[in-house]
Amino acid sequence: MPITKWQEPVRVSTGTRGTEYVSSAFDAIIFLMDSCEERSTVTFVEARNACRGALAGNVDAEVAREKFLAAVSAAKMQVH
Repeated sequence: MPITKWQEPVRVSTGTRGTEYVSSAFDAIIFLMDSCEERSTVTFVEARNACRGALAGNVDAEVAREKFLAAVSAAKMQVH
């Protein structure tokens, strides 16, 4: 199954790694696993599950994007 790109990429500043662009559920899972220290929060788990669902074709890619935005905001990362 092809990876669906989001309509608009998300630009996130982590502080330690600078600024990164996340443009799909696949990118989001990698970003979350590499950048979030706390992986048991509700927002992290919801984002990870939504992104996995998007990759499987069970969740709309834009829904996964919204869950990703919520997770990075809850982790106090800056979204541009």
